[in-house]
Amino acid sequence: MALTIGLIAVINALGYFAVIWAFRASFRELRSATWWFATGFMILAGAIILRGLYWDVGMPLLRMWVPGFAEQWTDATRGRLINIVFGLMKMASFFCALKCRQLLIPENERHHWPLWRAWLHPTKIRLLPWR
Repeated sequence: MALTIGLIAVINALGYFAVIWAFRASFRELRSATWWFATGFMILAGAIILRGLYWDVGMPLLRMWVPGFAEQWTDATRGRLINIVFGLMKMASFFCALKCRQLLIPENERHHWPLWRAWLHPTKIRLLPWR
């Protein structure tokens, strides 16, 4: 089972790297909505890649090859403390996504929609059209 999970984590990592590489042209326009979107996606994909490789590939291999060090590492990080790093990366990606959304608001309306409320724009469109 560990081999299957590890293999899936590696395939997912390669897929995310391919998507990140595909969006590399989006980094040409510095600080545009596209740049913020691509940056946010890159950070989020990086968090997913690192978390999968850490938990599904790195730790099982460490436990298999160097069990003493793996136990010390687990004690030092209190098991899941490393997830704070991945969580902070996800928070940074949310910031980038909200900044992207704010920059997509027409410039004459943007001053009414600060970063923390930009996700609510426009108010007339709903996710479920029949409501």
